[in-house]
Amino acid sequence: MPQLDGLRAVAVACVLAFHFIPGLDRYAPLGSMGVRLFFVISGFLITGILLSWRGQPLGVALKTFYVRRSLRIFPVFYFALAAAAVINIGPVRDTLAWHVTYLSNFYFYLRGDWHGSVSHLWSLAVEEQFYLVWPWLILCAPERWLRPAMIAMVAVAPLSRVLFPNPMDSVLPTSCLDSLGMGALIAMAVPHKGEAYRVGGVGVVGAVLIAVTLLMRYTAVGGQYQIVGLDFGVSLFSAWLVASAAHGFRGAAGRLLSLAPIIAVGRISYGLYVYQGFTPYLLGRYVPGFVTMPAPVRVALLVTVTALIAMASWRWLEQPFLRLKPADARPPRLASYGEVSP
Repeated sequence: MPQLDGLRAVAVACVLAFHFIPGLDRYAPLGSMGVRLFFVISGFLITGILLSWRGQPLGVALKTFYVRRSLRIFPVFYFALAAAAVINIGPVRDTLAWHVTYLSNFYFYLRGDWHGSVSHLWSLAVEEQFYLVWPWLILCAPERWLRPAMIAMVAVAPLSRVLFPNPMDSVLPTSCLDSLGMGALIAMAVPHKGEAYRVGGVGVVGAVLIAVTLLMRYTAVGGQYQIVGLDFGVSLFSAWLVASAAHGFRGAAGRLLSLAPIIAVGRISYGLYVYQGFTPYLLGRYVPGFVTMPAPVRVALLVTVTALIAMASWRWLEQPFLRLKPADARPPRLASYGEVSP
């Protein structure tokens, strides 16, 4: 499914634009949109992989899943944290215990605000918390329970964002279940093309919700409900994107998502996501005059350095660990689901 790598590239580009271009959030919350798209992709791929393992011995399936996930996620994550701590990029040392235990999202929720270079780690914590629970449900629950459980996930998330009136409520794992749940529903539908497109049809509803809530944002009405509606709308629209990419977009969209440079960016998207939070602080410390550079030059330098670090990480850190993964014995039905990053 090469177009999913193309969607990863779109998602990480949204996040980079949000973090590197000052003031962009006034027009569109691209950072949140990119993360939500990543969550839908993750829910889709992880659920598809786990569905293909149903019927195998539980211990074997769980061991294979967690070993493969650990080899994919941990090397980059802990290397970036260790490097940031060694060169003392604030506030890594002071908050390290929260991040190494994948509790970053709860740290920000309790703090009630973001915290510099580590702010982006919240979504990786949500992913890891999802991995701790979801495989057990997919592998152990009766099949008739799976779809209702996924629908319940989608319904719980907006309620969570309403019931927890905290400025950081969106970082709680329960608040992200609509994106992960929509991805899971797509995974169940993709083997049946017609059903996948019926599920993907919610993209129209998602697009309308996005438009309405952005209008509410610009006119300063709706308060908390505009955020709830926007996140839910992005989840729905992202589900349509993922369902369509899984079967293959046609026309200009398909050609764009299948371009080799776009796919290459998608493959290193995990590294791009992890390192981009630390790059501005790194350049601000070691590049003279970085802070006073013209904005376009500063953005170009941020993107270039982050990309170079991510490419080096892919070549010399990620790929060697990926080669250590145990064999994936998934049956042909879902063997093409690939990997998840971030």
